[in-house]
Amino acid sequence: MSKYAVTNPNTGEVEKTFDSLTTEEIPVIIDTAYQAYESWSQTDLSKRAEILNRFADLLDERAEELAHIIGREMGKPLPQGKAEVDKVARTARWFAEHSAEFLETTELPDAPVADRTYVKHDPLGVLLGIMPWNFPYNQIARFVLPNLMVGNTILMKQASICPESSQMFQTLLEEAGLSQGVYTNIYLNSSDTEEVLKDFRVKGFSLTGSESAGASVASVAAKYYKRSVLELGGNDPAVVLDTNDVDALAKKLVGIRTSNAGQVCTSPKRMIVVKELYDDFVAAAEKALADVKVGPYDDPETDMGPLSSVEARDEVLEQIHNGVADGATLRFGGEKLDRPGAWMSPALLTDIDPHSTLGQTEVFGPAVMIFKAEDEEDALRIANSTEYGLMSSVWTQDPEKGREFAERINAGMCLVNAHQESSPEYPFGGINRSGYGRENERWALQGFTNERLVRIHNEH
Repeated sequence: MSKYAVTNPNTGEVEKTFDSLTTEEIPVIIDTAYQAYESWSQTDLSKRAEILNRFADLLDERAEELAHIIGREMGKPLPQGKAEVDKVARTARWFAEHSAEFLETTELPDAPVADRTYVKHDPLGVLLGIMPWNFPYNQIARFVLPNLMVGNTILMKQASICPESSQMFQTLLEEAGLSQGVYTNIYLNSSDTEEVLKDFRVKGFSLTGSESAGASVASVAAKYYKRSVLELGGNDPAVVLDTNDVDALAKKLVGIRTSNAGQVCTSPKRMIVVKELYDDFVAAAEKALADVKVGPYDDPETDMGPLSSVEARDEVLEQIHNGVADGATLRFGGEKLDRPGAWMSPALLTDIDPHSTLGQTEVFGPAVMIFKAEDEEDALRIANSTEYGLMSSVWTQDPEKGREFAERINAGMCLVNAHQESSPEYPFGGINRSGYGRENERWALQGFTNERLVRIHNEH
C-alpha cells in the first residue's frame, strides 16, 4: 500500500490511498518544472499577482470544503480549519500587493568608480518544499506564495497523511490561472529526496518538520550546494511575570496550548510562572483544561479534536508517562480515550525538572507544562534553558518591562502579551535546534533569489 493515505483520526479508518512516485518518474517531473520556470520567471509581476489574488478568491469561496478535507486528514476542528484557509487567502493577497516593492532593483549610488551599481533580485529555478501535516495549507503557503511571486517554480512534498489537501492546493492555483508545472504536488517517498536535490536545476528547499528530518535533508542539500530554510521544533516558553487576572490568563494560555491539539511548533509548551502567582495559575489551568471539549472535528462544540494519528497520540502519551516516571506530577488528563481514532485527554503537568528529558524535549501534543520561577531572573534562566529557539512570550501589565524581558529570551520570535501569532506582515523563524532562515514579509521573497550585482562603467 502507498504511504500516502487519508487515515481519518476521528474514526481510525483509511478513507483514500494515493500512489507514490517511482524513482524513474522524478526526472520527468523536474523537466516539466524547469520548462515551466523558463516561462514563469519571465512573466510580469502584475500577472503573477493577478493569479494569487484569484487564488485567494477561490479559497474564500471553498473554505468550508477545504476545512472539511483537513478535518478528515489530521483532525483539525472546523472553525480552526476555516481560519487557516482564511490566513492563506490573506497571505496570497499580501504577497500579490507587496512583492513588487521588495523585488524592485536596489540601486547602490554610493558604490565607488562605476557610473551605476545595482542589485537585481532574480529567481533561482526549481525549488523543493517538504511540509508537515499540522497546518496543511498554511505551511505550504508561507513557502510557495512568495516564491511564485519571485518567479521560482515549486515541487511540493506534503506529509503523507495529507495527500488530498496538498493536491487541492495545486488544483486551486491552476484554476486561478497558474500554468501546469509551475507548482506541482508530488507524492514523493522520503528515500527519494536526494534524487530530487541532486538535479542541478533544483536550486534549494524549504523544510518544516522534525529535527531529524531537517538534519537529514540539510546534509543532502549541503552535498549538492543547495540553499535551504529549516523550520523545526520548538520548546517555547510563555513567561508569566504579573497579571491582574490569573484565571483569565491561565484560560487563555490553555486555549492556545490545546489549539490544534497542541500540534503547533510555536505552541507555549513551557509555561513559566513566578512563585507569587504559581499556585493560583496551576489551579486555574486545571479548571480550564477540565472545560476543554474534546470531540469530532465537525462538532460545533468541539474545542480540541483528535491528534493527527494514533502513532502521534501514543508518542505524546509515552512522553507524559516517562516524565512522570522521572518525577513530574500529572495533575490532570494525559490519558488515551476509549474510542476509535487518535484521541487523548489534554494533560496538566507540574514539578518538571527543566533539565529533564520532559523539560528539554518538544511535546507535540496537548500537554500543559507549568514551571515555578523564584523571581524574574529565575524565569529568564528557565526560559533560556533549552537548545531550541523558535517563539517565546512574556506576559505582564508593564509593556516596557515585557519588551526588555523579551529581548533577553533566546528565540527567533519574542512576543509580549501574545503567543502563537504569525502573519505575512512580519518574519517567522527560529535559531539553534529550531532551524534557520525566515518566512513571511520580505525575508520570504529574498531567501531564494539570485542577488545579482550589476556595475556599469560608461567608458572602458
